[in-house]
Amino acid sequence: MSFQSRHPLTDQNLLTSDVSRPMLRQRLLFAVAVWRERSRARRCLARMDARSLREIGISPAAAAYESGKPFWQKIGPLR
Repeated sequence: MSFQSRHPLTDQNLLTSDVSRPMLRQRLLFAVAVWRERSRARRCLARMDARSLREIGISPAAAAYESGKPFWQKIGPLR
């Protein structure tokens, strides 16, 4: 089980050919989608047991630290 999506959200989908910058509504929707994905990933990481974390190469301390971060902060390197 992986806590990261295989299809990460990118803002390329929000850009259209006739507009150089996405509208405010689109940027807000994108930000909310990213925040929801980070929150979901951190909840999944917090639920994993120490054995599963070791199998995927993440220390339990790094998982605890990462799952305690707020949703607006990026997911850092897990080792």
